[in-house]
Amino acid sequence: MSLSSQVQPLGAVSVDPLEGFDPGRIYLITEERMRFSQALFQRLASSGREVLCLSRMHPEMMQEKYQIDKDCAFWLSERHGPRSIAPGKLSLLRDRMGEFLEGKENAVVILDGIEYLSIHNDFRKLNIFFEELNDLVMGSQAILLIPVDPRVFDRCSLARLRRFAEVVG
Repeated sequence: MSLSSQVQPLGAVSVDPLEGFDPGRIYLITEERMRFSQALFQRLASSGREVLCLSRMHPEMMQEKYQIDKDCAFWLSERHGPRSIAPGKLSLLRDRMGEFLEGKENAVVILDGIEYLSIHNDFRKLNIFFEELNDLVMGSQAILLIPVDPRVFDRCSLARLRRFAEVVG
């Protein structure tokens, strides 16, 4: 699946921004500058789909940039706050995602910050976390989008992440 075949120019009208993405799957979006991921998120935010974003971007900045409800965004940060999740607390992150997905159809979760999580967790824990997310996504028939800069991970680590995901890019 190529990036150009998945995203239309921002001004273009699309019935479903996730056309071609199958429910119950994780997608690693491999790109260096996150342009495709940001364009996709912008289209998702205005599509009417229920979207949860777990990101390194502060929720207020996300609300301003994408016109989303601040309650749909959580900040991956060491700072304490009601919209923050510490990067070392993978179980809290998984639980937040599970709570969001419960009883929803066509839900989408964007996890933007996998590189940040890898700094605060050893890769074995991150791999287990991915397995748990895969179970959540398959069980709820949601779509999980994970933008990742492939330059951050070594080949072996990236190959392990790809075990649970389709790769876009």
